[in-house]
Amino acid sequence: MKDIKYIIADNMKLYRKKQKLTQMKLAELADLSVDSIKRIQGGQRSMSLENFLRLSDALQVPLSFLLYEQAEMPELEQVSNILKDRSPKQKKFLLHMLQEMAEEMDKLL
Repeated sequence: MKDIKYIIADNMKLYRKKQKLTQMKLAELADLSVDSIKRIQGGQRSMSLENFLRLSDALQVPLSFLLYEQAEMPELEQVSNILKDRSPKQKKFLLHMLQEMAEEMDKLL
């Protein structure tokens, strides 16, 4: 199993890039130094719970999204991640499609 510092570092980088944030902008949003961001993202530094919360807020993701390797993320959080930043109409459509697929799968099994 990968060290939690590296999992957080990888996820931090992933979500920072998804949001098109520089390390400097993330530092500003999280009220942390750029050096701290670089060291956390490099897996060279652990952080306090307070700073972890600040990063989560700055990246606009739940804390748990930073804790799991992408392949290990619980299913409900994967669905939540897919729905994030979608319009209400898109969310309704995606959830309807998921429901339809689940019902058809139940018929086959």
